Amino acid sequence: MSVRKKASPAVPAAAKSRTSRKKSSDSSRSAASEEPIVEKKTATAPKGTLIIVESPTKARTLTRILGSGYKVKASVGHLKDLPPSKIGVDVDNGYELQFVVSEGKKKVLDEIRQAARGAREIFLASDPDREGEAIAYHIASELTGLKKPIRRVLVHELTPRGIEAALAEPGEIDLHKVDAQKARRALDRIVGYTLSPLLWERVRRGLSAGRVQSVAVRLVCDRENEIRSFVPEEYWTISLSMRPSDPARSASVFTARLDRIAGRKMQIPNAEEARKTVDRIGSEGFRIESLSADEKRRQPSPPLTTSRLQQEGARRFRFSAKKTMQLAQKLYEGVELPGQGQTGLITYMRTDSVRLAPEAQEMARNFIAKAYPQALPPRSPAYRNKKGIQDAHEAIRPTDASRTPDSLEGILDRDLLRVYRLIWQSFLESQMVPARYLLTTVIVEGDKGDTFRATGRRMLDPGFLVLRGEDLRPRKKTDANPEEEDEEKAEEENELPLLHEGEAVEAAAPPESQQHFTEPPPRYNEASLIRELEEKGIGRPSTYATIMTTILDREYVEKKENRFHPTELGETVNRLLVDSFPDLLNVAFTARMEEELDSVEEGEKIYREAVDDFYRPFSRELSKAKGGGMANLKAQSEPTTIPCPVCGTLMVKKWGRHGAYLACGNYPACKTTRNIVETENGPAPEVLPEAAGETCSTCGKPMVVRKGRFGTFLACSDYPACKTTRPWPPKGHSEPPVPLPADIPPCPACGGAMVLKTGRFGSFLSCANYPKCKTTRPLPTGIACTRPGCGGEITPRKGKRGTFYGCSHYPECDRTYPGRPVAKPCPLCGHAFLVEKKSGKRTVISCPEKGCGYESEDGEEPGITA
Repeated sequence: MSVRKKASPAVPAAAKSRTSRKKSSDSSRSAASEEPIVEKKTATAPKGTLIIVESPTKARTLTRILGSGYKVKASVGHLKDLPPSKIGVDVDNGYELQFVVSEGKKKVLDEIRQAARGAREIFLASDPDREGEAIAYHIASELTGLKKPIRRVLVHELTPRGIEAALAEPGEIDLHKVDAQKARRALDRIVGYTLSPLLWERVRRGLSAGRVQSVAVRLVCDRENEIRSFVPEEYWTISLSMRPSDPARSASVFTARLDRIAGRKMQIPNAEEARKTVDRIGSEGFRIESLSADEKRRQPSPPLTTSRLQQEGARRFRFSAKKTMQLAQKLYEGVELPGQGQTGLITYMRTDSVRLAPEAQEMARNFIAKAYPQALPPRSPAYRNKKGIQDAHEAIRPTDASRTPDSLEGILDRDLLRVYRLIWQSFLESQMVPARYLLTTVIVEGDKGDTFRATGRRMLDPGFLVLRGEDLRPRKKTDANPEEEDEEKAEEENELPLLHEGEAVEAAAPPESQQHFTEPPPRYNEASLIRELEEKGIGRPSTYATIMTTILDREYVEKKENRFHPTELGETVNRLLVDSFPDLLNVAFTARMEEELDSVEEGEKIYREAVDDFYRPFSRELSKAKGGGMANLKAQSEPTTIPCPVCGTLMVKKWGRHGAYLACGNYPACKTTRNIVETENGPAPEVLPEAAGETCSTCGKPMVVRKGRFGTFLACSDYPACKTTRPWPPKGHSEPPVPLPADIPPCPACGGAMVLKTGRFGSFLSCANYPKCKTTRPLPTGIACTRPGCGGEITPRKGKRGTFYGCSHYPECDRTYPGRPVAKPCPLCGHAFLVEKKSGKRTVISCPEKGCGYESEDGEEPGITA
């Protein structure tokens, strides 16, 4: 085992080993744990203390809490990264990384340097994870020339208590954690910058491969193959409603399910066997063979980790992992609360640990003792982390348990409140007593040896379930609930009537038989795919949201009814990668690499060894693939049974810039191509719709609607023999371009009529004599400019920031407006028109006259802005 002991020469004062930093962090937690959970201001700092964080929101929260003694600046994420135009990893020189200032971050870095020059001391308070440690390292490397104290602080919760604890015992930059981030960055860059170009060459441009994302796609594809190869098997179940034979107790009806037939395990494979069994049962007498009642406990789940937060967000609310993490980030960085300002509502949301700090447990106990005293356990429950879990941060929890979700109604928006309620509820439930219920099992035996079983349960103590106001009934099978209850547990929902062992019972209704078929494993949704990645050790919780987003954006998978389905492109790329890169796509190999990255973070393995363990087998596979080991789909043609719609020759499937398509097998004599569409009978060529009444001006044949890079257009149906094309309105328009009303002035160049056309940037006027005359004009709004004596008209124009509206007499008249003019006078000041503009998700109608203040949402009553 080798341990990296060398500190970086760029940051000698700020970067030390993990041991020293951990010691200060532990002492910080110990100090904090001795203090009561109360909000209070931190001690006044000496003038000139600079704190550097990642996000502007976090900076605002810290500024409000710390006051004027501190200056807080935000790096807005990473300031330095590998260059975008080249790999940036020297594989021949110890895998050295070439970091450069990220595009657009030079101004931010200059502002931080300027603030640092006037500071007495500098605290680096980026997020307490690998990425945050790397950000702190890069900032420190840019500031060491100032020769000022630079310290690392780990802020786990943005509250006065949490910030004071962090600043009381600042630590040093953890170089092992920085190395772990560098190793992950190097591995991902090596794969992305070597494998992606190979896919561009062999399949199509724009594709990408990733060390972890490709394994996630493989899981989805493998599950799809399982579903395709699954052969359902038929089976039947039989249930019987029973009651005591005593007429006085005939109202005590219960339902039991056939468990054994003549002492043997029940197996009914078809309808004929089911019918015979029902006939057999119909003539049978029954009695209660045995009764048993056992007390069961349902333990609360541990507090949330990042992975479980993402899974629960997907399961309960159908949130993507990315959305859940964005909402959690906002809750951590701070939300504006009335009378309190910007306030952090939860602790740091990237953690693998289920541990809770002692002060957090005490906070929960105090709240439970007041609100739910019957659910308070004798001592705080403790939860054990899985083997190999990073325990740097405690579980996700609220910063103040007394800040209930109900108290935040109307303050947080709906989605923020849902995530906060999930975190708050999970935290408190984890510190409550288990739920207790009585599980009753009844065995009914027939005189022919057939056995029925009935179960039921009765609540004894709701325990932690009192917090959510739920009983213990199993949830129904839904897509939002991947942990589906089996059919046997569904029987436990009802409480059984009072029965006696040995008493006779009889059928209250004829036996019911029901047909079933075994089902294939379900397709992954976000919750189940994240759970699978976590169980197999693929990726880390902080990367799951990015993985989900990437495989969707790359069109390797698609969502249908909230489930992941592999696309044809995804299955094709997966097949090529599995064949050519068995190690890269191997689940065990990828999991082992994650463990090696963790070993780097723990100081048990050095950076270069971890990267080399991956690169050596990968480079060998890459050489084989480049040498012909990976199929070149661009050069291949896959035969089909689909006839060419022009000449009848069988078409072939090929790959191009935009994916798979069909081409005539008689190429180049026939150059017909078609997009592929999926039909009930399998793949088929796309049928191009004819444009009613439109004929080719060259050959007179019907025109068809085709799609290109810039939208739809008309093309001759005799293509490729005739290549005549014409513009066509985008989707949603049914008529071809027509001349505008007569009051539109003719073309100023040739006198021809102006017609309405649509391009990449919207509608515009074009000369009807195009392409002989290429004159174009903006589409008029019909609203006159309000400048006295101008006589111009407001028209749309293109600028650096998009579309704006201005006078057609520019530059003589330079009046401009930020939104589309609306031909309605202002009801307050009488201005000739209003303007429409977007404000977030709202469309707002307002008066452009300065000082007027009129504003209303589109379709609502007018109002006055403050």
